[in-house]
Amino acid sequence: MRKLSDDSKKKIIDVPYLNQLDVVFGCEAVSATMVLQFYGCDLSWRDFTDSYLIRRDWRIDNGVIYGPDPWAAYPGDPYKESSLNCGYGCYAPCLAKSMNKVLLQKKLRAVATSGLKLVDLTANYVDKGEPVILWATMDMEPSHLGTSWIIDYVDENSSLRLGDYFTWNGNEHCLVLVGYDSTRYFFNDPYKNHGLIGYDKGLVRSRFLEQGSQSVVVRRIE
Repeated sequence: MRKLSDDSKKKIIDVPYLNQLDVVFGCEAVSATMVLQFYGCDLSWRDFTDSYLIRRDWRIDNGVIYGPDPWAAYPGDPYKESSLNCGYGCYAPCLAKSMNKVLLQKKLRAVATSGLKLVDLTANYVDKGEPVILWATMDMEPSHLGTSWIIDYVDENSSLRLGDYFTWNGNEHCLVLVGYDSTRYFFNDPYKNHGLIGYDKGLVRSRFLEQGSQSVVVRRIE
């Protein structure tokens, strides 16, 4: 049986901080790199973005947008803020699969999770000194319906099929959960250089739920 974290205490993990800088929509890659560096991997966010992040372009044919399932690949170019093939974001299975290309030589494995509560993530990982990558929103503002497209790329982790219609959940953001106190969860948030920022627990729970309660944790392989 899991032991609930003690909300009366304060817990902060010292995780290297990285800002998104000019990777405008590269929060997943930057958050992954922070965690990979925490576990001793020697690479930059640009190394991860250019060499390891699984990406697929999106396109417009006869006025219809086609693109990948975000569970399978990052749609577009994370260095582009707008216009054709600009970056969107990817979801937990894609990011874990990308991270495991880096962790191949270590006795570590990134694992995508969904449906876990934040109290479970803090008790099972943060309390043990292990950071968690999770999905919420930029500045914890509300999610909204975004662009829609027809799926043209899937993989073994996909929740969708080729030809399915998908709508992006706008304002999506990926950041690293590094701690908590009685009222806040603390993050290494790559957006706007938000190093070690605290957000109200209830607000974080709402935004986490809006984005599918997704997270990535790193586990040791025995």
